[in-house]
Amino acid sequence: MEALEMQTMDDKIIITINKKATDSNFLINFFNRLRIEELIKKAEFKSEILKLSEEIKKNWWEKNKKKFLEEAE
Repeated sequence: MEALEMQTMDDKIIITINKKATDSNFLINFFNRLRIEELIKKAEFKSEILKLSEEIKKNWWEKNKKKFLEEAE
């Protein structure tokens, strides 16, 4: 068995995860991420909000990248 297997059936996707290939923290993070993605789709953000989000991330990175790049060396 592979670590992850996926099947599609009518209106469902079935994901099978090998317990030996992953840990519970991975699964918790995975399902939290799926839930967040679902909530984002339901929120139907307007393009202006998404542009603002990108600008905030860009500005944050410009202010903080030196710290992270120095730590990586």
